[in-house]
Amino acid sequence: MKKPAIFHPEAEAEFLAAVAYYADKAGGLGERFYQEVRRVVSEIEVEPRRHGPWRHGTRRCRAKRFPYAVIFAERSDRLIVVAVAHGKRHPDYWRERLA
Repeated sequence: MKKPAIFHPEAEAEFLAAVAYYADKAGGLGERFYQEVRRVVSEIEVEPRRHGPWRHGTRRCRAKRFPYAVIFAERSDRLIVVAVAHGKRHPDYWRERLA
């Protein structure tokens, strides 16, 4: 059964900041990043457990062609995207968002 993914406000803000960053880098790159993250979110909504346990009770799905991952927590009725994390950032910066 498909579970809707809800973005934590800070995860949504960092996602949109990354879209803006890529849009400034090259024409169309921001849109490609946006579409890739949306593809990842759609994938986890359908099969969240396809992605193994990661840290602090979360799961992670990496984006293709970009150094980012969508980190999410599974609840009984929904998924919470706690981070759209760059692979080079401190790995646990989003931990307090799980509260």
